[in-house]
Amino acid sequence: MGLALTTTHSVAKEVVQLATHDAYPYHYVENELVKGKVIRQVQCAFSRMETPYRAEFDTWVEAELKLRTGKLDAIFAVAGSEARSRYGSLSTAIAKKHLYWYFSGAEMDISDSNPLYKKYKVAAEFGSDEWFDIKRKGYNVQMKPRNGHALLKLLLGHEVDAILIDEHEFEYELAKFKLHNTNFSRREYGTIELGVLFSNAFLKARPTFLEAFNSAASNCLVADNRK
Repeated sequence: MGLALTTTHSVAKEVVQLATHDAYPYHYVENELVKGKVIRQVQCAFSRMETPYRAEFDTWVEAELKLRTGKLDAIFAVAGSEARSRYGSLSTAIAKKHLYWYFSGAEMDISDSNPLYKKYKVAAEFGSDEWFDIKRKGYNVQMKPRNGHALLKLLLGHEVDAILIDEHEFEYELAKFKLHNTNFSRREYGTIELGVLFSNAFLKARPTFLEAFNSAASNCLVADNRK
């Protein structure tokens, strides 16, 4: 789905199969070019390891399914969870996602400490870390938007009371609508660390790979340049 990023350093090495998702500013496609801080971090790490790889773009749901069924070696960038630990191991953190609730009008108290929080209709990108998080917490999540653009349309169309999204992705998607005199409010949700999730089957066949990748990624200093 979409564009793929491929590098080869040695014909003697097997190509590592990766997948990611279009999510600004971490990994995204703009004017048919693959961009993003995490993209550059992954490129740098594999270059240091002199390991060939191929990274394709897919939906979060499809990418995770392919990882679980052995069709991929890794997906990025995602957070760790108990469910994911059953079939994968997460690398060192390569990015942080800053999440906020966004409202099309006045801010609402939709924290899960509010006894009435379940009455509010909320949404997050389907299959994302934040989508699973609010589902686990019992929020009223019915919509399944597949990307940030579709998520913002739900808020603009008043189909939901609030959306949960990374602050930079919100600003990026909002600019596409070219709206004027539209007021939004927001409430901080939290920050999550993201890494590369390698399948346990892949790592079992390469017991030293994760340690080598973590070392390489930690030595890749990537500027947070979104232009």
